[in-house]
Amino acid sequence: MSYKLSPSDFGYLLGDCKHCYYSKVKLGLALPSMPFPGIFARMNSLLQSHIVGMNMRNIHPDLPDVIVESQEGWLKSTIIPSSDCYISGRFDILCRTPSGEHTVIDFKIIDSTQEKILQRYGSQLHAYKFAFENPQEGEPRKVQHMGIVTLSPQSVEIKEGRAVFTSQPQYFEVKEDMQQFFRLIEEISGLLSGVLPTATSNCAWCKYKKLVREQN
Repeated sequence: MSYKLSPSDFGYLLGDCKHCYYSKVKLGLALPSMPFPGIFARMNSLLQSHIVGMNMRNIHPDLPDVIVESQEGWLKSTIIPSSDCYISGRFDILCRTPSGEHTVIDFKIIDSTQEKILQRYGSQLHAYKFAFENPQEGEPRKVQHMGIVTLSPQSVEIKEGRAVFTSQPQYFEVKEDMQQFFRLIEEISGLLSGVLPTATSNCAWCKYKKLVREQN
């Protein structure tokens, strides 16, 4: 049996609760969708649609010198070595440098420090890189650079009946470390091949499920 791994789960679900992660990936029991992440996804999609074909430096001079080539595409990889897992998910944008090298960038509407951003989301970008370079179908594309652009509203202006939020984007380069990524995948593969982990004491969903069971 092979397991489908979503890159976006690496940032939160895997680190926050292995019981819920196992339940989603192996048992097909996904957590209920929440309304606010859907709003953020809409904001992300609007932004990405607007910048396709643009140089990121035209948005802000501190962003990398790359042309946005495509947005929100689906990826599906081959089986990752030394595991029974593959990557399947949607990336934000794929860019190309003036010399023709590819850069995969993920947008985050968050306010956080560089250390926390890279620690939480670095594996997500590595998953995209692996999927681009090892697609289940189609031609592989070598990804030379990875990065994260964060946006956090800093001010608002009411203008002509509209609320206009202002945000200054920040870019965080993700340093390549595929060996660390492969070690993570091996850990995930071992987790999924074992028994269901115990519920996490500080997980809100685990607490909710326990409460429902007790009341029934």
